[in-house]
Amino acid sequence: MKPASQNFTIIVNWKKKGFGCAKVCSYCNWRDSPLLPHGAQSAKDISAFIKQCDKSFITISGGADPLYKFEEYEPQLLAMIQIIKEHGFKVRIITREIQHVAKLKGIVDYVSISLDPDVLAAIGHYQHEWEGIDIEYSLVLPPLPTAAIVTLKPQYFSLYGQLGKRLVLRENLNSIFPLDFSQLVFGHSGIVFVTKALCLASRYLTTVDSVGHDLVQDGERLANYFMNEPRLRLFGGIVKHLINPSMHPEFSDIDMIALDADVMRILEDQFSYTFKDVSQTATSYPRYFLGKSVRAGKTIQLILMNTPADAMKFIAGAQFDVDRVSFSAGQFHFDSTIGETAIRHAINTKQVSLIDGDRDLSLFSINRPLVEQRHKIKLLRKGFTINE
Repeated sequence: MKPASQNFTIIVNWKKKGFGCAKVCSYCNWRDSPLLPHGAQSAKDISAFIKQCDKSFITISGGADPLYKFEEYEPQLLAMIQIIKEHGFKVRIITREIQHVAKLKGIVDYVSISLDPDVLAAIGHYQHEWEGIDIEYSLVLPPLPTAAIVTLKPQYFSLYGQLGKRLVLRENLNSIFPLDFSQLVFGHSGIVFVTKALCLASRYLTTVDSVGHDLVQDGERLANYFMNEPRLRLFGGIVKHLINPSMHPEFSDIDMIALDADVMRILEDQFSYTFKDVSQTATSYPRYFLGKSVRAGKTIQLILMNTPADAMKFIAGAQFDVDRVSFSAGQFHFDSTIGETAIRHAINTKQVSLIDGDRDLSLFSINRPLVEQRHKIKLLRKGFTINE
C-alpha cells in the first residue's frame, strides 16, 4: 500500500511580538515555542515550501490564530493565500475566530473550525452566513487513556448530530497515554480520528521548514522515558494525572527529582531540552534546574539530589496530603505517615488537608513559604477544596 502523502501546514503568528490568539487552550504547543514566527513569512519561503506538497491543498493554521484581529492582519493573510493559489493549490484555514469565517467565502476552499466551549456556544449566531463554504469541525481529545475516551463516544456522536458537519477528533499531542483506535470507530466517515503520528509526520513551515516531530514534543514518547527511568522521581501535577487522569486531565510543568545529572544529558540529547541552573546560590543543595525544549512542549522543573532518601524526605515535607506521593520506574511511592488510601482519596476527590505538626524543610529553598502560597492558589484555581 502506498503511504499517504504528508500534510503541509503553514504555521502563522501575525504579531511582531507576543502570541496572536485570543484563546488560552490547555493543549496549545505553540504559545512559548522558539520556532513560532512573528509576522508574515516571506513569499520566497512560502513558495519553496508548498512546491514540495504532493496533496491538492495547503493548510494555514496556528500557531496563533490565522484570523486573529482580521481587520488588522487581513492583508498578510490574503497575500499568503494568493501565493498558494498561484501555485495551483487549494487552501484550508483552521481557526477559532468564527465571526470572520464568512469573509473567506470564495477565497479559501476549506475551513476547519476548532471547537472549545466559547466557540461551540457562538456557532449558532454565524452558521447561516456559511452557506457555500466547505466547513468541518475539529476537537482536540482530552489527554486520557483509551478506556476513558471510549466513555465519551456518545457525547461526540451527539455533538456530530448537533453540528451537522464532519467532526474531526484529534489526538492530544500532550497525552502520555497511547490510544487504541480500534476501540474508537463510529462506523461512518462523519466522525474521524486524527492520530498524533500523522501530525508528527507532517510538514510545517514556521521559522523553518521541518517535519512535525522536529517541532513538537510527543508527550507519550517523553513519558515513556521519564516513567521508566529509575533515577527519576516524578511529583506534583503529573503524578495526580497518572493516578486519576479523568479528574486531573491537565498539568502544566513536569516536576521531577533527578538522582544523576546524566538524566539531564539524556533529556538534552533525545528530547532537545536545555537546562538552566536556577539555584539560589552557587553552593546550595539541592540544585534546581529549569528545562525547556526547542520542540513545542512542556517545561521541566528538575531538582538534582544525591540520594533516594533525600528525594523521599523532600516529598514527605509537602504541606498538603495530596502532594505526598511520587512516581518512579512504574511505581507510586506514598508517604507512609499519611498512607496511600488517604492520599489517593485526596487526589480523587480534590479534598486537600493541610498537614499538622513539624515538617522537615531542610531540603527546601528559603523561598519555600512563597512557593507554597503560590501552590495553594493554583490548587484553589483548579477546583480543590483545602481543609485547614
